[in-house]
Amino acid sequence: MSTGIETWNMNLLDIGPMYPFPGTEVVLVIIGIATWIVWHVIQIRAENRTYEEEEKHYEQSDEALENAMSLSSAETLVETLKAHGSNVKR
Repeated sequence: MSTGIETWNMNLLDIGPMYPFPGTEVVLVIIGIATWIVWHVIQIRAENRTYEEEEKHYEQSDEALENAMSLSSAETLVETLKAHGSNVKR
């Protein structure tokens, strides 16, 4: 693909735009920032909804909360299985 330019030793204003859609940079930046903010709002709401569901689940059962806490501190598969009451042989 050729630009059709023989030499760059000329007035560049005579060449014209060097990329598509010149002049839309500000609009595209505003759209990008607005999209980024909307994505964060949607993500925060989804995470809060998940957190509230988990909180309700663990408020109902002390045993489920204790199991979750013991699983989160387990460092190996063996410890995880022991927390669930499985018989583990080494």
